[in-house]
Amino acid sequence: MDEEELIVWQDVLDEIAAGRRAGLACPHCGARPLSVEDDAGASGPTRISCPSCRRFLQGRFGPG
Repeated sequence: MDEEELIVWQDVLDEIAAGRRAGLACPHCGARPLSVEDDAGASGPTRISCPSCRRFLQGRFGPG
């Protein structure tokens, strides 16, 4: 994963880590809401995607 891309998504990741998943805005186009999907519960990757511009970030974003 590109470090610059992670920096772009950092505010969104911080919000998710704080337990706020509703109403998040895309850091690229500003559209709301982002889709946040956990695959296989807490053990699998999380996919954060924008339905408008279709950009996404997928990975494990926490202790594990």
